[in-house]
Order: sequence, then structure tokens, then C-alpha cells
Amino acid sequence: MNNNLILIDTHCHLNSQEYRANIPEFLQRANDSGVSRFVIVGCDLNDSIEAVNLCEKYSGVNRELYASIGIHPHDAKNFPEIPSEFHELAANQYTIAIGEIGLDFHYDNSPREIQVSMFRKQLDFANELNKPVILHIRDAFRESWEILREGKYANLKLLFHCYSGGLEYFDEICSRENTLCALGGAVTWKNSSELHEIAKRIPIEKLVLETDCPYMTPAPFRGKINEPSYVKLVYEKISELRNISLEDLAAKINLNFQKFFFI
Repeated sequence: MNNNLILIDTHCHLNSQEYRANIPEFLQRANDSGVSRFVIVGCDLNDSIEAVNLCEKYSGVNRELYASIGIHPHDAKNFPEIPSEFHELAANQYTIAIGEIGLDFHYDNSPREIQVSMFRKQLDFANELNKPVILHIRDAFRESWEILREGKYANLKLLFHCYSGGLEYFDEICSRENTLCALGGAVTWKNSSELHEIAKRIPIEKLVLETDCPYMTPAPFRGKINEPSYVKLVYEKISELRNISLEDLAAKINLNFQKFFFI
């Protein structure tokens, strides 16, 4: 391992049941691959509580764990309001964002009007707290972007997790202040030509990388459980596509991460 290489998994679900029995092993494998910064993302109340708890338990001198708290659009139907516990969770030193939140019109696990209502409530919550937002948008980019373009959200920092806007929205997203696009395991798949084009075109200062583990496992491990150590495969693919060294890419993404979440 290159000891100077600092890789970041900006979106992982170590609070999922797949990891609970062996979290130290997954974290050690990640560290061995150069991954030392992690954002554990919440999708409902219990998930968000666990994200914060994991940060408190496993953060250390050579490992930075951060939490994001939110109600996923799939779970919006179960929460008529933002849980009151979110106020305390948001004040925790490890909580750096609100998310993942957004709209998912692919699965429609929650009625669309309920998704929109909870999305707006959480955007307002993020605005009040001056915290960045981690977005989940699937088959609802037009509807989401219409909301996000509203003036009251103009100063929100937006991270488009698993960017799905394609080339149609790409230029407008990149021209907006305070936005990042995250690419993950799908960029390593053979039939991802549009993602490859986006990976080449995106301004380097707008880019971060992620696993979304346990989902979206990169090649050559598709079909197996994803884990934070595999974010190195995403870095390597982006390095290849952009003709940039792994070390330079990692340094740029570290800077993007720092500016977005902490400045």
C-alpha cells in the first residue's frame, strides 16, 4: 500500500446488516487499501442513529468516520415529519450532512407526493442547520432539479450520490456553485459508456468517489457484497479514464471533500 495515498468512500452503508458482525474486518481491509475516510449514510431514523454510533465507536487517529442522517425516499411513507431525534443527531460532532434524501420514481416505494413533501422538509432542515445534502435521485431528475433550483435552496451544498442525471443535466449541474457529483462502482462496468464520458468530462473539482456498499459492487467483484476497500477500484478506473495518476486523483478528491464538508 502507498502510505501517502488517502482514499475516501463518500457513501457507504456500514450500518447495514451485512457488516454488523465483522465491521472491524471491513474497516481494516479498507485501511489496507488506502481508504481512511468514510461517510456512513443513514436512510431512516434507526439507520441514522447507528451511523452516528459507528462513528463514535470506530473513529480513530488513522481512520475518520463521518455520518449523514436522513430519511430515504423509500422510507418517506413511514415518517410524516422529520424525527425529533434528528436535531440531537445533527448536533453530533460526527454528523456532517443530511442524507440520503431525494426522490425515487423508479421503485415508488413511497407515494410520490409523500416523497416530495419529505424531500422539501429535509432540504429546509439542512438549510436551517447550514449542512450539506447527500442526494438520492432515481428516474426523477427533472422533478428533483426543479425543486433544487428554487431560490431558497440556492446556497445549499449538494452532493449528487451515484450521479444519474446523464449528459442532459450535466452542464447545468456542474455550473452550479457548491455541487459535487459522486461516481461509484458502475463506472467500472463494461456497459457504462455514458458514465465513462461523464467521468472524463466532469471538472475535477466537482468529483468525489464512493462505493454505496453493500450495493453497486465494482468489477471484477460484481455479484458479491460490496465494501469500502473496493472504492480503490473506482479510483483506479477514474485514473485510467482521465489519464491522471492515482496519487494526484486522490489528492484532488481529498481537497474536494474537505472544502465541501468542512469549509
